Amino acid sequence: MNKLKIFWSANAKADLKDIYFQLKEKYSKETALKIRTEVLQEINKIVFPEQFQTDEYRLDCRRIIVRNYKVLYQNTEDSIYVVRIFNSFQNPEKSLR
Repeated sequence: MNKLKIFWSANAKADLKDIYFQLKEKYSKETALKIRTEVLQEINKIVFPEQFQTDEYRLDCRRIIVRNYKVLYQNTEDSIYVVRIFNSFQNPEKSLR
């Protein structure tokens, strides 16, 4: 099976960066790195585009849950487009922006 190409939106890149800095400030650099790595690893584990559930708020996206973070992605036959990443304790309507 071919490896899926993964692309990131500017919002998703900024989301991951913000999450990293929030965790670093609140906990530690090690915790921030660990969770960032977990998020990246889960995205890289996508084997086929429809592997994860459709999101209940963003019906145009599928979601991956990593701890309390939701990764939203759109897919084509051979690629994944990471749209947003946010803390699932936040208002879910944030994902619509």
